[in-house]
Formats: sequence, C-alpha cells, structure tokens
Amino acid sequence: MEGRDDEGGSLLDPALLRRVLDQLESSDIDELEVADGTSRLFIRREPGAQAASDARRPAEPTPDGVPITAPLTGVFFSRPAPDQPAYVQNGSQVHVDDVVALIETMKLFNEVKSEVAGTVIQVLANDEDLVETGQPLMQVTPFPDDE
Repeated sequence: MEGRDDEGGSLLDPALLRRVLDQLESSDIDELEVADGTSRLFIRREPGAQAASDARRPAEPTPDGVPITAPLTGVFFSRPAPDQPAYVQNGSQVHVDDVVALIETMKLFNEVKSEVAGTVIQVLANDEDLVETGQPLMQVTPFPDDE
C-alpha cells in the first residue's frame, strides 16, 4: 500500500488516523492494516467494540448524578500537564463541552468533554489509571433547568 494519502500526508499522521478510526467506528470492518515506509499499523476490532460509539452518547442519570464516561480506552489524566492544576475537582462547576480530563492513547492525548452542565460531585478515576471505553470517570449533579 502506498504510504501517502491523496493530500500528500502520511497515512500514520495523527489527524488522518483519527479520521480513519472514526470511519472504522461507523463501519462493519473488523481488521485494517496500514503500512507507511517502515511503519505498520494493525487495527483489530474486539468483540464489544460497538461500546465506543455508545460511550459518546450522554450517560443516563443515576441517583448519584450523571456520569461522565471515558470515550475511549487509555490512560486517564486529570490535568493538562504535571505542573498544571486539575481541569476539575470535587465541587467544580462544568458546562457542556468543557474539557474535564485527558485520555492518552497511542501517545495521543484526547480531551474528555462534559456532556452535561452541573457540579462535579465525585472524580472516580486517578491520574495514570488505565480506563476503558464507557467507564465512569466522574459524577456530575446537573444544574436545575433554569440555569
């Protein structure tokens, strides 16, 4: 397979990989192999991989609030850098699309965004924990509808 896409970028470029992974997520392809010069990427969808797209839907409320879940499997980070404060902590107020954490997968840091506006009542994951797709990372009590 040729190692460049039609726009001249490397097939292993992070932006192109993200597009490929997004396409795979909405397809029924189980395996994909991509080669670029001396690099090779092999992706195999495991049983239950459909949970990845399901995890992007807002989670259902529980008696303890609304969970913000991991959109993908990787390593959880509560802050943008080791010397920076955490994005959120217990008691923090969040709004829809606020970045609340990062998940590192294959040396790429992916933002975890809130899908609900409210107050964080409990952060469930610790820095450098391995988290799985759909795993609750924190619980949020939604703001009343009039806020």
